[in-house]
Amino acid sequence: MRNTVNNSLHFGGKVSGTRFIVLVILSVIMIVSDIRYSVFSHVRPYLTLLVTPIQVVVNIPQKIFYWADEHLESREGLVSENQALQTEILLLRSRQQRLDSLQAENIRLRELLDASQRVDEKIVMAEVIGFDQNAYSHKLMIDKGFSSGAYVGQPVLDATGVLGQVVETSAYSSRVLLIADASHFVPVQLSRTGFRSILRGTGDEKSMELMSVPRSVDIKKGDLLTTSGLDNRFPRGYPVGVVKSVTLTAGRSYADVDVIPLAQLGRSRHVMLIDKTQVEPE
Repeated sequence: MRNTVNNSLHFGGKVSGTRFIVLVILSVIMIVSDIRYSVFSHVRPYLTLLVTPIQVVVNIPQKIFYWADEHLESREGLVSENQALQTEILLLRSRQQRLDSLQAENIRLRELLDASQRVDEKIVMAEVIGFDQNAYSHKLMIDKGFSSGAYVGQPVLDATGVLGQVVETSAYSSRVLLIADASHFVPVQLSRTGFRSILRGTGDEKSMELMSVPRSVDIKKGDLLTTSGLDNRFPRGYPVGVVKSVTLTAGRSYADVDVIPLAQLGRSRHVMLIDKTQVEPE
């Protein structure tokens, strides 16, 4: 039995080898015949129809590989370009903000220069170098001290109005109490009528209170308040604030008058120190 199987395998191997040789010979004959005599020239287009689907299927993996490669390269390029554009945008915005800041500072300096030309007294220009972090106190630090002529009680103005007064000095810096501080009082007068009163800070940089205003006083929203000079500290005639509202309450002899300070409290960067020692007595 085993011999029979072995003989069959041996015979089958011989037959397969013979078929392979016959196929090779036929293939060579067909190739030579087609090259020399164009035997299959009429049949070739029809054979192409059969071969084309096979070529398409075979080329699909390669096309997928090329497409994925191009897609990844394109995506990486877009990501890199996007990052570069984002960086450039940030740089341009930073430069724009710097230019805006410089432009705003130039405007403030021009305003301060114009204001200084309207001041008759001797002035010393100073720069704000810090703010008091105490929530119950409104003070700032400037870069001028007694070595530059600063002294306690010296009036301080910015480009738009009275800012406060010096309350502490050192050799190269001074501390300024803002008029918005609840402990600060400024004698003022109403520009329109000449009515005199005391303007008190409330602790709010956007609001002050005009004290002891009788109900009969002619005062209204938009009236300008200037220093009266009665305290011998602030020279007369400097703008301090504008009346925001006047409230008359039944049963009360005095009106409630809210005032908006004109100085840019907490925002001014450059200020003027008025040397009141140079003011001649009236």
